[in-house]
Amino acid sequence: MGREGKGIAGSLLDAGTKLVARAAETVIKDPRGQEAVARAVGLAQRGRKQVEALQERVMAAAGIPGRQDYQDLAKQLARIKRKARELSEKLEETRRGGGGEPPDPPGDGSR
Repeated sequence: MGREGKGIAGSLLDAGTKLVARAAETVIKDPRGQEAVARAVGLAQRGRKQVEALQERVMAAAGIPGRQDYQDLAKQLARIKRKARELSEKLEETRRGGGGEPPDPPGDGSR
């Protein structure tokens, strides 16, 4: 048996790939081709933004939180954690310092 290598399908694929590469190179070298590619990229970007905006509206209408909602929650959680850490440190300092009774927690009903 002779060595066929890639076979007919592989040879056709290679030839097609080379042809497409040459065509793309020709288009990119031509200023009109560059403008067409730039327009196509711009259209694709605008289309993607429109799809994202529509997706956000649909998700909001369905009551599903979006990316920004999660980012906002993450920031709030970070602030709460920081505040809890600060309060815990203050409470620990008060206990170590023996500065008397720790202050009553807010909202305990005594006034």
